[in-house]
Amino acid sequence: MPKIQARNIDEALYQRIEASAMKHERSLEGEIRIALRDYYTPVEAETSPLSLRERWQQQTGERLQWLFDQLVADGVLDQWQGERPAGIADIVRIARQLGTSPGQLMDLLEGRKEMLPAMADELAGRFSASADWLLSGTDTPFPVLRIGHGYRDFLLPEDDDGQNVFEFIRIDGGHHDGTLIIIRVNARTQALSVGVVTSGFILARGMGGGGHGYLKEFLLFLKTKCHRLAINTFDFKPDDPEFDFWSVIGQHHPIWFRNAKQRSTASWLQQLYSGTDPADWFEGWQSDLDEIAMVPFGGETKIE
Repeated sequence: MPKIQARNIDEALYQRIEASAMKHERSLEGEIRIALRDYYTPVEAETSPLSLRERWQQQTGERLQWLFDQLVADGVLDQWQGERPAGIADIVRIARQLGTSPGQLMDLLEGRKEMLPAMADELAGRFSASADWLLSGTDTPFPVLRIGHGYRDFLLPEDDDGQNVFEFIRIDGGHHDGTLIIIRVNARTQALSVGVVTSGFILARGMGGGGHGYLKEFLLFLKTKCHRLAINTFDFKPDDPEFDFWSVIGQHHPIWFRNAKQRSTASWLQQLYSGTDPADWFEGWQSDLDEIAMVPFGGETKIE
């Protein structure tokens, strides 16, 4: 330990130190050590607590930084995915896409300015993010609609301009084998919407009568009511057998599911249309497949 020696101490000061040491039942050296510590310990400046508005601006900036980092990681800003924080060049690129200044985005990131709803909506529309999440932290960063039995509204929305292209992505393996993710892409605006079938059926074997009934209804609806839609089908192979679907859905930009290392084109929908079972999905239910094959594209069925 470092040592300090002091000479020519004033007698009166020495006596005061000695009296203080006796009072506190400490050695003279211990008394001096504590006195030096107390004297030279820096006094922390008192900071006033943040106001409610300042806390909100700070938290909004943190969410915006997370969004920009995730856009980089998912390969939205360029073709290369990478775990790195969004830098100045990324912020400038985003600002150009939004038609705003990089400085304004930097002020938002650092919590110096408040994010207006119009800016949140612009970011959400441009990057398939959630404006509610940006402004309040509720919902997920990237909205996911649990379409379940409501696939009709997702596939044929009321504001359909005829420009929608659909990507049907089947999870191939893991705990969520057979789960169907649907990405709707507007070819004119490039807006992306994500839906997931979390109930009703799976595209795998092992379903009961109810699941097969829902899947049959879904396929007949596609063949008769959606025959004019542009639908591309894929398999998404998780790189981890313990893949947890719910840990990634809503936490990644939809482009994450286009990773060529894990996604490949598939023909399971065409097979089902023609009455061919891709992998024993209809084991014991071949009559349902035969019925689907008999229905012409754009034809009429009891399924409405």
